[in-house]
Amino acid sequence: MKMSDFTSEYDLADIPAISDNPLTKADLNSLVGAIAPESRVEQALGNMLIDAVYLYYFAKRAHPRLAAMAAERGVLGHAIEVVDTSLVKQAVIGIASTIDLATGRTRSLPHALDALEAELNTRLSKAFDTETEAAVELIKHIRRETNADTVLSLKYVRHLRNKWAGHSSLDRSVDSWAGADTALRFPLLEDALVRMVNAFQNLGTLTALSRELRDIEARGQAAEVQSDGTQRVRMPISWAGADAMALVMREAAQKAADAFLDQLA
Repeated sequence: MKMSDFTSEYDLADIPAISDNPLTKADLNSLVGAIAPESRVEQALGNMLIDAVYLYYFAKRAHPRLAAMAAERGVLGHAIEVVDTSLVKQAVIGIASTIDLATGRTRSLPHALDALEAELNTRLSKAFDTETEAAVELIKHIRRETNADTVLSLKYVRHLRNKWAGHSSLDRSVDSWAGADTALRFPLLEDALVRMVNAFQNLGTLTALSRELRDIEARGQAAEVQSDGTQRVRMPISWAGADAMALVMREAAQKAADAFLDQLA
């Protein structure tokens, strides 16, 4: 006897009609390439604080208690384990997103540095300036300090993202590098995260010393004249505020995790 097919809980009428296609890679590259460097840096900073720092410290705080609950809750144990695993996977993906080089369209620090360096090099091609040249060299230094090919903890995060958190891969079951086939090493994850926060802070410190970089950052804070003649002033996070905001996000994540777990208990 043939079993009935697995079916959706939605009716066919619920499926929206979509006739066009997603943008091509060429179109995406063109549109993203038009985004100003100051916006790229702002988005990379926001990504690091929310998708990396907050998610990591929420997962780190919640993981021990969730693991204990999963062992105690009987039939609910598997559901709690699913929540725990999902949180940790998102933490790994979040940290990995700060170093992502997979495409040219990410909110990672390396790609934000690429956008800054490209504008500085354009300025140098028009008028050579030793201060601008020094800024370019310091950006290259920050990029070297966040190279996942040479920094152990960053390599570990990339490895876990590629073979466990971000993809359903058989690789993790047969690749025992760094013990990533059987365990998750929070000290390595946190070292990677700390390095990326400090790298962004170094960019903020560099910006304070570079007239060209200060000009680029200031463009993101420029006032916009509204239709009624008033001005709307944007207040993005200062590039030099990475460390301070990371501390705020860590505390907020830890408090939120405690409140969530207290309710769950």
